[in-house]
Amino acid sequence: MRFVFLEASLETIPPEIADHEVVRRDAKRRGKRPEEILLDDSKHHRAMEGLENREKRGRPDIVHQCLLALLDSSLEDFEVYVHTVAGKVIRVNRKTRLPRNYNRFVGLMEDLFRKGKISAGGDVLLEIVDVGIDELISRNAVVMHEGYDVRPLLEAAGSEGLVVCIGAFPHGDFDDELWRIFEEKGVRFAGFGDRPRTSLYVTYKTVCILEGFS
Repeated sequence: MRFVFLEASLETIPPEIADHEVVRRDAKRRGKRPEEILLDDSKHHRAMEGLENREKRGRPDIVHQCLLALLDSSLEDFEVYVHTVAGKVIRVNRKTRLPRNYNRFVGLMEDLFRKGKISAGGDVLLEIVDVGIDELISRNAVVMHEGYDVRPLLEAAGSEGLVVCIGAFPHGDFDDELWRIFEEKGVRFAGFGDRPRTSLYVTYKTVCILEGFS
């Protein structure tokens, strides 16, 4: 089984706002260069005005929460990938014990983007990999999306090669390229009704359902 968090709001400061006073001040306070720190809406809100795709960016806390929920689960033998809003793909080792403190998580992600890999005890815990998102989404994928019911997930639970895709951004919808991949792969869609749900809610509910089939 594979989990893929799609278009996660996880990225370092984009070049077009690296010189903004808000960003420079935050970077100086932390003793880092602007391009080395994570984009965070709570700190860089003014700098993000006019940034392309702005409503989906600057929320690394979302994927932090989702990863903790997934890695805390009793599920076994699964893969975890984070596809970022900037198009990078991060492989997360199932053994990884992510920091629960958000600030420590930020520091870890900044190290990852700078080094490309985080290792400990001979294991690669986090790694930016050269894999296209279309390679991670198979024909046995279930994409979680509002406006659908949970039956397709229930029907697919326990099947070999299941891929579960969850958006990890605050607002908006999947981009056109992802919709093209969904159509090409013939994925199924599942959800928890018409009401918009947070990524964390969807992750928790999905994990609980799949734990019942493990």
